[in-house]
Amino acid sequence: MKSSKYIFLLLSISFLFSSCNKDKIEPLIDATVQAEREDQIIQQYLTENNLTAEKTDLGIYYIVLEEGEGTATPNNGASVVVNYVGKVLYGRQFDSSYETNNPLEFTIGASSVVIGFEEAVKQMKLKEKTRFFIPSRYAYGEAGRTTQEGREIIPTLSTLIFDIELEQL
Repeated sequence: MKSSKYIFLLLSISFLFSSCNKDKIEPLIDATVQAEREDQIIQQYLTENNLTAEKTDLGIYYIVLEEGEGTATPNNGASVVVNYVGKVLYGRQFDSSYETNNPLEFTIGASSVVIGFEEAVKQMKLKEKTRFFIPSRYAYGEAGRTTQEGREIIPTLSTLIFDIELEQL
């Protein structure tokens, strides 16, 4: 009797493992629903603050605060230097290169910053200052961002605001 229980248990466990398909792991949220929700949140924020913004093909909103020089914008492979302030929409500031007196240098296309930040900088001209509203899918998404000690810096699914100044191209 005991052996039949063990056999049944082993068969049940093996069935469970064999029916698991790693390729079919469902995300915690529906990406389309979240994208629409965040777009509405950004539009509401803009309306509440009497702001008019342009929208990129990716769904990143932006407002040029100070026009830049010329017409050139960074392409993949370009090394850029930026100063920035990062905030959570309807929230607090989480980072600033101005406060640390440490401009950020990175290469476009090297995936060293979140994709929304990189895409934002690719829109800019030299010496331009622009405010970007970056949906979570192009920032930290469902993961959010925490310190090594586990303190939350950016909550999950946070839309971010970056004021970016392109210093060097």
